[in-house]
Amino acid sequence: MKNLVSISIMLIVLLLFVFFNWDWIMQLRSQDVTEFTENVEELGYGVLLITIPLMMIQNIITLFPILLLIMLHFMSFGMIQGFLFSFIGTTLGTILCFWLARSMGEKWVNRFWAKKEKKFSKILHLISSYGVLMIVLLRSIPIMPSNLISISAAVSPMEMKPYLISTVVGNISMIWLLSLLSSFLWIEGNLYTSYLIGYLLFSVTIVGFYGIRFYRRLKPQVNDHSS
Repeated sequence: MKNLVSISIMLIVLLLFVFFNWDWIMQLRSQDVTEFTENVEELGYGVLLITIPLMMIQNIITLFPILLLIMLHFMSFGMIQGFLFSFIGTTLGTILCFWLARSMGEKWVNRFWAKKEKKFSKILHLISSYGVLMIVLLRSIPIMPSNLISISAAVSPMEMKPYLISTVVGNISMIWLLSLLSSFLWIEGNLYTSYLIGYLLFSVTIVGFYGIRFYRRLKPQVNDHSS
């Protein structure tokens, strides 16, 4: 009962936020950030009261490209703060989506599954087979909707802690990559080369770390089959 009340309150709050900020959402859907950049000058950090909740909603319901808000944060607040605010928004959204999917129960998930069965079953199979490594990869390369990844993880046996760790790592990689792709709009001087090298080193480290873990987990199974 408590879960149902919490979910209902959360959904009402999200719907009210969408309703009162629909004009801004429509601008993002049309890939226009003009009003946002104008409001940053007027509201300063107060604009985060709109952009961060919008990032959270986008991670639950895909309404617009997340790149637009990441780009806006970097253009308005610079590299470090832009990265931090984008990370907060995307991570809170993925946690909220995971919690909602796990809390709403099997009936809701089955209804969602019926609509997106092909994509959903593929992601669920990958997460069930490769666990944390697959969530890191799926979030790092933003070609799959974030909500599908979160819901698939929620219906898998994965616990909250490994989901959170893999989401944090994957979101860092995703924001880094998307900010690189839009760097011509915000980056200054020779910072691009250092920023790119930093991303490549981060990627190699993550791939190496999870690759070794995956190999160690796979090795006993290979030995069992060969013996």
